[in-house]
Amino acid sequence: MRIRLSILLIIVLLTSCTPQTYTPINREQAVVGVVNIKEQSLSFIDYNTKKLLATWPLKQPITKAVLLPDEDTIVLFGQDMDDMIAYTLSTGKETKRWSVHKGVTDVLATERELLVVNEKKGTVSIMTFDGKVTDTIHTAPSPFTIVEDDKHRQWIVIHFKDGAISFIDQATKRVKRTVDTLDSAVTGLVVTETDELWVGGHGSGANVQQEAFVHSLVDGRMIASVPAKTMPIQFLQSDQSVYVLCHGSNMLYAFHPKTKRMINARDIGANPFAMTKVKDEIAIASYDSNELVFVDDKTLKQTKTVSVGNGPFYVFFRDAKGE
Repeated sequence: MRIRLSILLIIVLLTSCTPQTYTPINREQAVVGVVNIKEQSLSFIDYNTKKLLATWPLKQPITKAVLLPDEDTIVLFGQDMDDMIAYTLSTGKETKRWSVHKGVTDVLATERELLVVNEKKGTVSIMTFDGKVTDTIHTAPSPFTIVEDDKHRQWIVIHFKDGAISFIDQATKRVKRTVDTLDSAVTGLVVTETDELWVGGHGSGANVQQEAFVHSLVDGRMIASVPAKTMPIQFLQSDQSVYVLCHGSNMLYAFHPKTKRMINARDIGANPFAMTKVKDEIAIASYDSNELVFVDDKTLKQTKTVSVGNGPFYVFFRDAKGE
């Protein structure tokens, strides 16, 4: 009897230590992925059919995901997690797990490395795809989001507190300039053809943000402000437009990138938190309605709505292999 109990205990321990395998996501399929923070899951939607393919019940406090250059590996992370977890989409299996300090708010994947932003530590860590930290860049307090500016060979960090932007030289891997911007900034978009950086966020206290700020990529100075009510929290760009998503007003705006003139506007979703460009459409995470909303990128008219998990907070697109 004791031997049987011992064997059973060993089996239970081995099972509990084995990483969960989830529904594989075919590499030949174009998919939209959604991070659902209320239920701590990841939903996958077939882009062509607009149908739910699978939901991975991760049960980890993930807030975002980043797709690696092979487009079959996804890295999951969150502010309250002390590790980053990599999965292979085509197998549904965990492949790597790297220890990090709690406070990771954003990760940028380049062709060679990961740049890991830690708001609590006030750092950007440069990490190999094997999880080795090769350099640590110290920034102004509360780094939140990072974007890449290849034209000027710099990385740009948006700071949530104290309204700041840090410009990091890619060669020296050090901050070369820090400038002021709006309070509680959370997002940035590099517009290469105009040498501009669009910045958005929540605002602070009673001063709710009602416009996006536009800064120079060359010297950081503020060039313009673009009315975008209320709380512009994410940007996208196409050949014709800069799109601004405002989760305080449920509005999606399209602006001309050079003139800053509004081209179109649409009331969309319920407390939208994130969006991504998907071919000739935009996919928007509607947080309060637990839906992914697709809109035409020219007319901004809604084309499809798909139910996902509870609390869709972040969205990304992975095209089919060879597309």
